[in-house]
Amino acid sequence: MRLFAPIPCGYHACFTSVRGSPVKKIAWSIVALLCIALGYTMLVAIPVEAIHNAERSAVTTTPAAVGLAFEDFVVTPQDNELQLAGWWMPADNARATLVFIHGGGSNRTSNYFGSLGFYRAMVDRGVSIAVVDLRNHGESGDDGHGLQFGRSERYDAQAAIEWARKKTPQLPLFAMGISMGGATLIQAAHHGARLDGLILLDSLLDTADTFKQGAFVATGLPAALFAASAWAATAFYGLPTGEEQALERAAELDIPILAIQDPDDPVTRARYSRELAQRNPHVTLWTAPVIDLHHPDLAWKKRWGTHVSAFLFHPRETMAQIMAFIDALSQ
Repeated sequence: MRLFAPIPCGYHACFTSVRGSPVKKIAWSIVALLCIALGYTMLVAIPVEAIHNAERSAVTTTPAAVGLAFEDFVVTPQDNELQLAGWWMPADNARATLVFIHGGGSNRTSNYFGSLGFYRAMVDRGVSIAVVDLRNHGESGDDGHGLQFGRSERYDAQAAIEWARKKTPQLPLFAMGISMGGATLIQAAHHGARLDGLILLDSLLDTADTFKQGAFVATGLPAALFAASAWAATAFYGLPTGEEQALERAAELDIPILAIQDPDDPVTRARYSRELAQRNPHVTLWTAPVIDLHHPDLAWKKRWGTHVSAFLFHPRETMAQIMAFIDALSQ
């Protein structure tokens, strides 16, 4: 009695079709295509999306919304014929001038930081403010290179600093940058921008870590998955790395620096601000008070969490640190 019916194609033929070279070639071809697709995604698609396809947020309000008098101005960076749009907000009986540089993907009206409220607070305390939209942001021109983590944006900061110094040559001049704006100012100072003091708030310092953490925020996937993309962003797309990245540049600056850091920032993590303070004796590090990660006013930020939130949640303490720093250097 036969327990199994004969195999129509014959045992040898079917065995060959399952285990022979044609199936193996197809399988290896599929594996190769998947590897190519994965490599393309990690080394090309993700860096290009992060650098070149960042959404440009519109400027939809002005300082008048918080009762500030202001003037429009335009500057041109040294490396390009771009026009950079800016605002000048003079303070009565000003004791200092501050150039403010926003973060990547934002503009001079950043809601993530509460920029307009911050300008109002500074002007009320006798500090005039100059702000610009960085290239590829807001109402400023586009250079076709996307986000460069301060490498090319530093020319924009230098142009704004030079404009502000000419506007108020008799006053101490400070600059403040948040997130990528901090890296931008670090690069500008490294390349000779003259400042009496520098204020960094949740500054981008480590290129690869910020890239990976930013990818986590954008996708919700573990940051470690984007290590290859972070490497490609520096190797092929111009983002600063090694001795050229912001942390290394900032460690060598010999001007007074106030570093304000949120302890739980998921994007520009606190470990790098602590490292900077340890390496550079000119740095004063102030760790902002902890923000409840479940606070209802934080929900709209989603995975961005407490990034650049010190002024929004602790305005009195944050302003006290900034003004003490400015006052100590304005005597």
